[in-house]
Amino acid sequence: MRDALFMGRLTAGATHEMQNILATIRESGGLMEDLLAVGGEGFAHAERFKKGLCVLAEQVERGMALSEQLNYCAHAPEATPAGAEVNEAMRSLVGLYRRDAARKRVNLVLAAGRTGLRTSLRALELMGLAGLALDCALALLPQGSQLMLSVEEQGGLAVLRLDSPGYEALRGQEPFAELERRARALGAGVSAGPGGQGVVLSLPKPQA
Repeated sequence: MRDALFMGRLTAGATHEMQNILATIRESGGLMEDLLAVGGEGFAHAERFKKGLCVLAEQVERGMALSEQLNYCAHAPEATPAGAEVNEAMRSLVGLYRRDAARKRVNLVLAAGRTGLRTSLRALELMGLAGLALDCALALLPQGSQLMLSVEEQGGLAVLRLDSPGYEALRGQEPFAELERRARALGAGVSAGPGGQGVVLSLPKPQA
């Protein structure tokens, strides 16, 4: 964990610098757009220039979102007295996992739960459990599928639920044994979803 904290500290500093760079690019793009609007009349390539600025703005926003998710991951090894906020951790995890899902032509969707839902786990531990479950599911789903990760509350405890594929098929995947081992060590539960579809991770409650 000491190594993870050290790398997290370095990554956090780097992501802050990335955000500063992207903010400068955003401001410069906005300035060019304003100048084009004021003095662009008669400029033969005005429309192409505008399209280029729109693409630039879209990519800057994409970069900002990714850097924020990476920044969250950088702080994920840190212990907090209140425990990890489950929705925040899953937003970052799903945002960074969407590339893997897209490569397999799977649409990965997050259904967030109640704001403030927490677990005693560190964010890194929570993301690691959910990541193993996602690895199992993505290896099985055919192209064109949708995979939903839901944050729910059952009996006052935070619960993560993957809606597919079948539980027995998931158990046959190599990462599943590691998922069960880690869950036991962390005091989390692993069970089949409703109707034997998907998997449910029951998370330990935050410390009072």
